[in-house]
Amino acid sequence: MSGFTLLSYPVQKDESLLSLVADRSRYMLPIGGRFRVFDFTLRNSVSSGAVETIIFNNHDDDLESYVAGSSEDSSAPHHAIRVVPFPRSDAEIIQQAVSESGSSYFVLYNGDIPSIINFSRVMEKFLKTKKKPMLVKLSINGRATMAHKVVITDKKSLLAVIKKSVKSQDSTPNYFEMLINMLIHTGITTSSVDAMVWTMKSVNEYYMLNREIIWNSGISDLLERERIIKSRIRADRFALLDEYCFIRNSFVSDYCYINGTVENSIIFPGVQIGQGAIVKDSIILPFVKIAQGARVTNAIIDESTDLTDERPNVGINCRVGYDEHLMENRAYPGRLHSGLTLVGKNNHFRDGIFIGAACYVVSQSRESYFTGERIRLYDGESILPL
Repeated sequence: MSGFTLLSYPVQKDESLLSLVADRSRYMLPIGGRFRVFDFTLRNSVSSGAVETIIFNNHDDDLESYVAGSSEDSSAPHHAIRVVPFPRSDAEIIQQAVSESGSSYFVLYNGDIPSIINFSRVMEKFLKTKKKPMLVKLSINGRATMAHKVVITDKKSLLAVIKKSVKSQDSTPNYFEMLINMLIHTGITTSSVDAMVWTMKSVNEYYMLNREIIWNSGISDLLERERIIKSRIRADRFALLDEYCFIRNSFVSDYCYINGTVENSIIFPGVQIGQGAIVKDSIILPFVKIAQGARVTNAIIDESTDLTDERPNVGINCRVGYDEHLMENRAYPGRLHSGLTLVGKNNHFRDGIFIGAACYVVSQSRESYFTGERIRLYDGESILPL
């Protein structure tokens, strides 16, 4: 195999996105109404002319099966994709993956942060010298930054620093950052490349990222023009808009059933919204069921992964979130604020439950919380694990 490989490494695990990344990697985080972050990683690799993408994943999730679907349905059928489980800093895992690659050159970058980057120009510049690793600064809004380090190097140099790193790997929280710094210390050239990068340091930043991908015409037009990214979230039929459906200023993906009102919202594939339900200023992730008469306002409801469970995630006449934009979550004020409510994966609220503004409900929360006469979670409160 000739050409170069894009080697994508993950950020260090943290809780900045709360339950959104509790049991999934950032690669598998749904974004843009129909994609996952991985789709953008693959887009950057294919559009840059890479022949291979190696994904290092630090979560035990469904990324590998999702990637398999990408390989079968790709606009670049000869592009190889590999997922390498990476639960800890392990030089041997990386060394094996690099050694087995047929590529002569590698681009190392933090690929589980959503971004739109084309490395082809800087790769051409690197290939003219081939003498030293190249540190590539990302130019975001015309300003070059070192916040997201990207390095281009040859295979021999990369394997050399991996071998040298074995003695010190246990002392670093981010092994890939250490590798990049070691490459930099061997002597480098520098360059820069224009990029769009979304760091997602809070749930609110995740909310705004989704809205920007949908409503920023420059981004949506680019993705449509390239046709590199394809949604792998099951969408095998068109959206069904029923008799009582009303949609305004919203994005509704395929494979949805809408029989209520959707305003200023993003609806992912497989979502069902019952008669008389209202979804406003919200993001509803894949396969969530919202029953008749329910109301969801200024909220993110994470996906439902058990497609055999026919119970609604938001029951009849439930209320999730309110138009209270000054409220912040009491437990996580820096991560969940401006009245935004987050409901984690696979929750099922019985009929008539009220969830306030800036509330946080963990994935698969304790159903016993709402028992007897307890039907309300007040503004700013959370349902956390026991």
